[in-house]
This record gives sequence, structure tokens and C-alpha cells, in this order.
Amino acid sequence: MHLHAGDGRGETGEDDAVARLKAATFQLPIDLGADDDTYNRQLQALPRLLELAQATEATRATAAIAPASDEHAFKDFFELHRNRLDTLGDMLAPHKIMLGLSIVPQAEAREGKLHQFIHTLEGLLGLVATSHAAVGAIVDAWAMHVTGESLDMIGQVPKGRIVEVRLSDALRDVAAAELPHTGRLMPGETGVINMGDVLTHAQKAGFDGPVTPWADRSTLSGRGREKIVKLAGDRLETAWREAGMTIEPRWFTPVAKESSSRFGMDEMYSGADHR
Repeated sequence: MHLHAGDGRGETGEDDAVARLKAATFQLPIDLGADDDTYNRQLQALPRLLELAQATEATRATAAIAPASDEHAFKDFFELHRNRLDTLGDMLAPHKIMLGLSIVPQAEAREGKLHQFIHTLEGLLGLVATSHAAVGAIVDAWAMHVTGESLDMIGQVPKGRIVEVRLSDALRDVAAAELPHTGRLMPGETGVINMGDVLTHAQKAGFDGPVTPWADRSTLSGRGREKIVKLAGDRLETAWREAGMTIEPRWFTPVAKESSSRFGMDEMYSGADHR
């Protein structure tokens, strides 16, 4: 497993340091549940992105599964996703890129929708098992806390198909099943979610890939970007120690200016794989 804690450059800016900085994951700009016109338009733009990803040695893409739908009942939505994932898998495989699927577990994301869809790891594994070999799962510690699933479920992911592990913490005073998206905290913030246990189960499942600190952006307000990157690295090292794993010395200290690219989407984005 690899610490995946920052997207800054080395302090020296030397060519050797830049050459060793390698993208761990990138978000695939595809809405798997979109209408056909939108999906096909996004699909047409994908080949160029995959060429760029291959050029930067990025081998792991991510995409989220919508937890509910107004237009599609479960069975129809499942088949729609399976067919689209087969198409994407055929496009990704030649570039040696794996696609990791994540779930949106919080109840608020399903409120007011006519049809429920996949929002647990168990449900996600059912989709992964019937999908292209280039499609896998993202193990999200916070999502498993919200859904109440046992960490033993990590061992049920098909071999070689855990694409990424995401570490977060949760609020103490809110029931897990009632947590809103803003209740996703930086790992190690409250100790509600045991980071070491998550890593231990992932390691037993044969996972060797990026481990990413994942927090809702609103919980990071007021902290400078450089401080956030340093905190993320420190928390991941703590997780490594809790799991009894060896920590390789850092070959650079992540540095990012406030004007640098923002943390992506609603969560903390980390863009370097420490090898």
C-alpha cells in the first residue's frame, strides 16, 4: 500500500523529484447514470483523457455510483451500469487502467428518489462481480461505517480488484446511519473509525495500492492548503503505525501554495503516490 497524501511538488523542484511524482488515481469524467445523450457525449471525450493518463502513468480511475434514481428501477439501472461498465472496461484495459467504483452511502442522498440503488459495499460487489475485469471497488472506511458493514466484507472483494482505500473519520454525536456528507472528517479526527483495522483488513485482502485521506471540504475550512497536506500525511503515517506496517522515509515534503489547484469535488483530493 502507498501513502497518498498530497499533490504538491518537492521543495527542490529538481527534475528527479518531479520524475518520481506519479499520479495514483484520477476521477473519470463519466456519469454512469446519465441519460444516453450525456453519457455518449462524455464517452466521446474519453480517449484523449486516457492517452494523457497513460502518459502520466496513472493506472487507476474512479467513479461514483448514484445511490438512487427517479427514472430507473433497480434492475434496469443495474443492467444500464453493467453494460456501460463493459464498454468502459474495453476502453480502459488497453491503457492498463483499472476503474474503481465508489458508493454514496448517506441516507440524505436517497431522500425523495423513487427508486433505491446501490449504496452499500455488499451491493457494489454484486455489480463488480458481473462487470468487466478492469472494474473494481473502492474500499471506503466512512461508507462502511455509515452502512454498518463489517470490515470482513473487504475480504470479499474479488482478488486484485480493490482499486483504492479511502480513510476518514466520523462525528461522535451522530448515529452512523444518520450521518450527512458533512460528517465525513479527516482520518484520526475523533477515533470513531479505526484506521489501523481498515488497513489490516485491506492488506489481508492482498491490496497494494493508494490509500487516500478523504474528508468533506466543509470540515477543512479555515485550514491552509499546506497545513492540510501535512496533516493528511501525518494522519496516514499514524494509520500505518496502528496497522503495524513499515513506513518508508519520505523522499520529499509536500508543498502546495494557496493558489494551487483546489481540493477536488466535496472531498479532499490527493494526487501523488509515494513510491
